[in-house]
Amino acid sequence: MEAKQNTINNVVDIFYLTPDNAEFTVSENNFLQLKAKVLYPETLNEKTENENKENKENNIEEYFFERVFLHRAFPFDNPFKFISVFGNFPKREKEKEKKDQEKPKIEETKSEETKENSPAPPRENTTSLGDLKEIGIISDITIFNEKQKQYLINELDRKYFTPIMEAIISVKDKWGYSYWEVKTNMGKIKFSVNDAFRNITKITDDRIMITDVNGNRYEIKSLQDLDRPSFRKIELYL
Repeated sequence: MEAKQNTINNVVDIFYLTPDNAEFTVSENNFLQLKAKVLYPETLNEKTENENKENKENNIEEYFFERVFLHRAFPFDNPFKFISVFGNFPKREKEKEKKDQEKPKIEETKSEETKENSPAPPRENTTSLGDLKEIGIISDITIFNEKQKQYLINELDRKYFTPIMEAIISVKDKWGYSYWEVKTNMGKIKFSVNDAFRNITKITDDRIMITDVNGNRYEIKSLQDLDRPSFRKIELYL
């Protein structure tokens, strides 16, 4: 068992963020920020090269992330535990050198083709989720002080904003889509769902999550608490 555990640890490296190595703040625009002493993310090749080098602790550096993003590992069962924190790490010198070496190749390729047929040179994308790297994991947000904990809660509430459905006014099906009008704790809302049978998820036998075509989530905390007309409108999809 111990040998198996060691093998797992070698495959998956987990870096935990704690009050000792991380401090969360918010910007003037209310973006969540982070100053932390963490490991720089390694590629698989770098990992192999560094296997026999110095201890990981010697590779920890302090970084400031102007904006970070949170992701729940267990959004329903443990919404405030095991939170992954993502952000953009600054490029290291060797990465900048590699990029500079690739530039002449791009220009050479472009000069060999006609202007009409030549594709636009690739541009660095600094905003897509694909550029984000995991900085670390928060085992439980309650380990941080009240101020930082509230910053984390606010960010999670913003990302996982989920109106609670109190009544279903109408549901109409047409060409594989269903069009809903519901009463929620945020007022009346209209939305559409593609293939309701796949996008209505039973969290428990009594708790339901509905995802609309835009990825927004709506929750029914208890089917038993719905009025009879509302339940009959959703019963078909359960």
